[in-house]
Amino acid sequence: MSGPFSVIAAAFTPFGADGVVDTPVIQRQIERLVDEKVDGAFICGTTGEGSSLTGEERQNVAAAWVAGAPSGFRVIVHVGHAAPMEARALAAHAASIGADSVAAVVPYFVKPRNAAEAVDALAIIAAGAPRLPFFYYHIPMLTGTAIPAASIVREARARIPNFAGVKFTDVDLNDLGNVIDECGDTLEVFYGRDDFLLPAMSLGVRQAVGMTYNYTGPIVRALVAAFDRGDLATARAAQAPIRRLIAASAPHGIINVLKGLAPAVGVSCGPTRAPLTDLPPEQLQDILAATGIEAALRGAGPVRLAA
Repeated sequence: MSGPFSVIAAAFTPFGADGVVDTPVIQRQIERLVDEKVDGAFICGTTGEGSSLTGEERQNVAAAWVAGAPSGFRVIVHVGHAAPMEARALAAHAASIGADSVAAVVPYFVKPRNAAEAVDALAIIAAGAPRLPFFYYHIPMLTGTAIPAASIVREARARIPNFAGVKFTDVDLNDLGNVIDECGDTLEVFYGRDDFLLPAMSLGVRQAVGMTYNYTGPIVRALVAAFDRGDLATARAAQAPIRRLIAASAPHGIINVLKGLAPAVGVSCGPTRAPLTDLPPEQLQDILAATGIEAALRGAGPVRLAA
């Protein structure tokens, strides 16, 4: 296979019991990710509950990640917002604190109708940080915008000078293949569905941003290593617990489950913020036991969650 594989965690935003952002926890998150050979963090995105944070909170979270990141650890700041000018201001802030790059979804209340309108909005945002690489974050299940990502890439390449690629979070592998073709060797494609990583790799994906990668970095590295040596049976076995974890989490909201499990297998990042609701420890324990994540990570008996 060509080139190294990059693993980026879609990072949780830590909250205290009072619901206030707990920025000191971010340093522990960084240290854990570095120890697990994760290459960076995608912050204030879906997993980071970015749309539930105030603008000031998003800036504070971004500043803490950038300040704590060691050399070579990428910090991609998601700045997407329902209002493009607000997103532009967040992008400018990310540039001012030294972030590696910025990313944005399309506006998700008043929505673009086609690729040209999508890029109209994305261009406004990207211009807030003209010297940083800018990524389009494609997640139609949440934005409600089902414009093919490949058509947005084609338009963005022509109109956004600092356009650098796509974070593609969807199961439409045909569109993903077209995105990879459009991006070629000059733009980056990050795949964002942890449970479909193996089939995405067969299309040429060599970079991933994932919700579970807050604590499944070792499993992903094993999956990639097996795929690269042509051992698909081992790669499928590595994919399975991540696939089961996403499937078990989906009926409850995914983010609240993955964050709730973090004390057992990662760094505790506190509760989620409304409109998400937290699951009781007993229910989280059942999900943990059923998915095999803990066993895959440690090869030992189950870890009990604190009551």
